Amino acid sequence: MFQKLNRWLEASFTSEHFTFRQLAGMLVTLIMDSFSIMIIGVLSSSMVSSVGEAAMAAVNMVGTINVLVSLTFIALGTGGSIVVARAKGSHNMDTLRSAICHTVSISALVSLAVSALLFMVGEPLVRVLYPSVEPLLTEYSVRYLRLVCLSLPPYAVFNAIFAAFRSVGDTKSSLFLTIIINGAHLIFSFVFINGMQLGVDGAGWSLIVARLLGMVVALVWMFWIHNEFHVQLRKLFAFSKAMVSEIIHLGVPIAYESLLLQGGMLLVQVYLARLTTMEMAAQGVVAAIFNLFCSTSNAMISLAATVCGQCVGARQYQLARKYCLKIIQAGRFVVTGTTLLYLALMPLWFLLYAPSEAAKPIILTSLIIGGVSLAIFGCDSNIIPSALRSAGDVVYPSIVSVSTLFIGRIAVGYTLTIVLGIGVPGIWLAMSLEMLLRAIVLRRRVRGDKWFEKHQMKAA
Repeated sequence: MFQKLNRWLEASFTSEHFTFRQLAGMLVTLIMDSFSIMIIGVLSSSMVSSVGEAAMAAVNMVGTINVLVSLTFIALGTGGSIVVARAKGSHNMDTLRSAICHTVSISALVSLAVSALLFMVGEPLVRVLYPSVEPLLTEYSVRYLRLVCLSLPPYAVFNAIFAAFRSVGDTKSSLFLTIIINGAHLIFSFVFINGMQLGVDGAGWSLIVARLLGMVVALVWMFWIHNEFHVQLRKLFAFSKAMVSEIIHLGVPIAYESLLLQGGMLLVQVYLARLTTMEMAAQGVVAAIFNLFCSTSNAMISLAATVCGQCVGARQYQLARKYCLKIIQAGRFVVTGTTLLYLALMPLWFLLYAPSEAAKPIILTSLIIGGVSLAIFGCDSNIIPSALRSAGDVVYPSIVSVSTLFIGRIAVGYTLTIVLGIGVPGIWLAMSLEMLLRAIVLRRRVRGDKWFEKHQMKAA
């Protein structure tokens, strides 16, 4: 039986560019990578929850703003990683080196500008977004937001280097960097939050120190220790108009999508602010644990981005589509298994977060809704955009994502959560609808040819 399964896997996933064993090795490393990110996030947020429900609610409120601004330069990093993956697939090392340097420098400059602006407008922004929350929540949120701003530039540099390693298939280096920055985050969270009793301030300072350390290690690793592509530090700010244009062309639509998506999430936070502090804290716990549920799915997304990007770079468009669909098939199986495992560990999550008895059924119900939806159609919803973007089809998946978000999380979510009084589980029902709609539309797109025609014409 195992021999038959192995032969099927070899036949399904082996090609002139990759073997099944190579892909399996990459996937295992990516899962470890994503899992380490998420589990450390769970542990860190559990330390915040030990301070009290107000602290947990404040970190969750600012978390949406943090993600919103972070995704601006993460999108540029994604655009750069697409160029890097294509260059790797076409064996153009000059373009690869230039893309890495440009991605790092552009991400650094954009993050400096964005974090400075957010630091200045942080307090009025929190008061506008959450006018009806308790004064203590407002105070905690403003303090935490300002500390988060200081951590953004080093994280932008780290993320750009991290994405470059992933896009060329060097998942071991990306795993190493992940362990460094997230391990440091966990250690410093314990020191600042539990050891020094700094509360919300401790959560912010742990981010700053961990991200600074991560940036330093990533720069040393990229330019001096593991520089197999001979990237030169002196070329870091030697800008090329053509390369900047290419990265921006790919990154800006992703950034627009990210901004609109997180803008939508801010609207969600606005109506969630009508709930009680206990319910908002419960939503923070659900969001943190669900990120762990997504660890396997995120690994599949990263694998698809690397594999499809290199296939597109080699002008093997049909192979890129084949790998996308095969990764989705494998993803459903693996995500279902890990989702069942994480749901079985609910007593552990309750032990870590110590929620009130009233919050426990809310957390459990919401995680079951989100976990089941992720297992059934989450792979189609999340993996297909990686394949489309690898060929430069960045606008279509962005339009689909934003449209389904406004239908799901905003319109349906508000109706279920506030109007019908379902509360926190209502937002997860709405997010499940959002994933389903996105999966249906994107599945049709990837089966056609429009998504790679632009790159095909450009390559010709």
